[in-house]
Amino acid sequence: MEDEIITTDVPETSEEELEEVNIDTSVDNETEETQERDIEAEIEERANKLFEEKVEERLIRDRRARENKSKEEMRKYKYLEDIVKAGTGTNSLDEAIKETADFYKGNGLDIPEYSNYSEEDERILGQARANQFIKLSYEDMEEEANRIASIPREQRSVRETEEFNILGAELTRRNNIRELKAKGYDSNVLETDEFKSFSNQFNNQTDISKIYEMFTKLNGNKVEKPYSPGSAKSNAQVKQIKDYYSPDDFDKLTDEDLNNPKIMEIVDKSRLQWYKK
Repeated sequence: MEDEIITTDVPETSEEELEEVNIDTSVDNETEETQERDIEAEIEERANKLFEEKVEERLIRDRRARENKSKEEMRKYKYLEDIVKAGTGTNSLDEAIKETADFYKGNGLDIPEYSNYSEEDERILGQARANQFIKLSYEDMEEEANRIASIPREQRSVRETEEFNILGAELTRRNNIRELKAKGYDSNVLETDEFKSFSNQFNNQTDISKIYEMFTKLNGNKVEKPYSPGSAKSNAQVKQIKDYYSPDDFDKLTDEDLNNPKIMEIVDKSRLQWYKK
């Protein structure tokens, strides 16, 4: 008997069924990716929350440390207050401070004056005082600047330091203008950004006229001195010539005066007195 080959029919899979299988697989993959993203987002959220909690804890810790330090400082000041009161025999802190300050001043110590103003307020007051002197004459500004200069730097108040800096800058500006005018140079260059940047490379001991000459030459211009000897001399010119010209006198000189070599010779000699402190 011939062997019979038994075959089992396998149902054919249609294209539609294959597409359904592929769709199901794709959906499963998308679900897994979504779950992974959700897990990553949750992990990141937890990490951010933990970081914020740590930052908040640090801020609280730092604030408490500052508060404790402040309380400790206040305890020291209170103890110092009690010592000063006991030493002066008074219950008033104001009186105790005054008597203590007077005591040390009487022993030759330089005690700074007490101020109710903040450091910023002191600077503003210094600026206001400097502007008052700027509105006055050159001599008034110079006298006030010299007064502050006589005070050792470490002993100057914030107000005095601010005032001195402003007066010094203004005096330097006016001196520079006068020096350039005395040489017959254009003083308007002092206000240009290019010249300011160039002059900042030099120290305060360098004459502004020298800086002007270098600046002019570097910019390809010829340095000219407009005043000339001149031959005619009138009685009016002779009467204008003085033995000494103050800064205010110099400001009143006309262009004709500046072209007079004799007047300029005396002006140059007078300038030596302007810078004396």
